[in-house]
Formats: sequence, structure tokens, C-alpha cells
Amino acid sequence: MQVMTGMKNVIAVLDPINDGRHQLKEGPLERESIPYVISLPEFGIGAFIYTWVDRENAAGSVFVIYGPGVGGDPIVEKIDNVMVSADQNFDDWKVGKVHLQQNLDLMTARLRVDGDNAGMDLTFEACHPAYAYGSHKDGCPDWFATNRLEQAGRVKGQLRVGDKTYQVDTTGARDHSWGARDWKVPQHWKWVHAQAGDGLCVHFCEIYERGRTELRGYVSCDGLMAEVDSVDVGFTLDDQYLQKHIEVDLLDRAGRTTTLKGDFFAHFPLMPGPETTLYESAMSCEINGKPGVGWAEFMWPTDYLEYLRTKSA
Repeated sequence: MQVMTGMKNVIAVLDPINDGRHQLKEGPLERESIPYVISLPEFGIGAFIYTWVDRENAAGSVFVIYGPGVGGDPIVEKIDNVMVSADQNFDDWKVGKVHLQQNLDLMTARLRVDGDNAGMDLTFEACHPAYAYGSHKDGCPDWFATNRLEQAGRVKGQLRVGDKTYQVDTTGARDHSWGARDWKVPQHWKWVHAQAGDGLCVHFCEIYERGRTELRGYVSCDGLMAEVDSVDVGFTLDDQYLQKHIEVDLLDRAGRTTTLKGDFFAHFPLMPGPETTLYESAMSCEINGKPGVGWAEFMWPTDYLEYLRTKSA
């Protein structure tokens, strides 16, 4: 892992080999996963793909389009427990309706889905080097993954909903994690990506686990990428505990303060297991006053979320 240094920042740059599949360790919780998230407030649409594979080469994928622009129920294409070959890599990854072609350079990819009621054909071109949680002084939380990367990128192409096709030219984000994932360890997290054009990108993940608060993330602005040092997060929820509005002040290790304000317009509950609910929520936002788009995943233990919804807590 190479390191880019500046006067006040140190950012680890991953070897491009990490764009491909990894050799997973022994253990039932070992897995590898990649999501891409895209917020399209101009169309009232949130969209994401998510694919995963375990150490036994059992893979799955889900493609979801939802929001007021879709109307009615979300469109979901999902499949699980598809056996793939051990040498099938992410440069030509086909699981169900999802066809992911990462160019194994940690820069570019193509995302294709040909579903019955929706689809996409999009390219992804990174806005900045991939940020690795393992580059943090405390490393990547051991229950979360061996390591994971986060990256924003320019997204272009076509998105199909029913018989309507949208031309897309925006920014979005992806991550890629490999290693053990124990969904029962964290009590809550806020995983946020936002961009105001190619040159101003923000990511942070604030995690509550084992009596501690963990923070990972970065700010990429004016060609300088620095790790997030602290965040002050304010947010509002509706009576179903869906995020409505978020305001964040981020201080990074280059001494910069970045302000993010966002309003959410689309929500989808992704459940990687019965004990965990992830609310995938698309937003329009401003970063330092510049208009942009973003995404926030709020993680809740499912039983806790159900309790909050039935009580005046």
C-alpha cells in the first residue's frame, strides 16, 4: 500500500489488485461484497446494485430502483446462492441480472443490469484514489472486514424504468469490502457519501459498537484528499425512523472544515440478515454551499427499530 503525503495529510493508496477478488480466510462469516449507489433527485429516483460472494463461492446480487419517480413499489431484482467458479473475477462478474465489469485498475467500471421491469448500462470513473479503512491508525474494525475501500466517481449512461429511459450524467459512490462481517456487533452506523461535482467528495462512516464510537472517512477537495478527523452530525427522522434531513460538519486532517446539508427523498430497507436493517436513502445536498447528490445508509438492529416504531421512546 503506497502513501500519498502532503503538509497535513497522509492518505494510503491501495494497490489496484484490490479491485478484484480476494482470498478469503477460514470462517463462516468471511465474505466479499461490492455496492454502487446512485442518487438522481432530478428524476426522483434512487438506484443501487449490490453483489456478494462467500468463501464457498456462493454469490448473490440485488438491483433496486425506487423513489417517487418510480411510483408504487420499488423494483427489485434479487438472487442468492448462485455458485460461481473460484477464478471468476470482478472484471466479468455475472450474478443474476447484474453484470459488473471492474477494470481492475481501481478507476473504471461498467455496470449493466437487464431486468424485466428496469435496467441500466452505466460507466463509473473514479474522482479520486480509493480510501481504505485499513489505512486508519486503528485499522479496519475486525468485525466489519479485513479491509474495505470507498470511492466516489462520475457515472454516465442510461437507466431504464419500465418503458422509459433516462440519460444519466452524475456522480455516485462504491465500496468494496472483504473479510469477516459480523452483523450482530454494531449497534448503529451512519454511512454517508456525497459529492458536489467531481472535485468535492465526502465520505464518512460513524459506527457505534462495543461501547465505542468508530469513525472512518475522507474529504477530497481541490485535488487534496485527507482523512476525516471528526464529525458533528445532526439529523431528523420521521415516525418510522427514516432519515429526513442531515447536517454534518467534518474536520479533516488537513485542517479543513467541510459542511454537508442534505434532504432525503427515497428510502429502501435492505436486510442482509433478519437481525439487521439498512435504510438506503438517496438525497439531494449541498457541500460548502455547492449543490450535489448523496446517499446515507443508516444501520439499525431490526428488533430495536421495530421497538422504536411501536413506542414513544
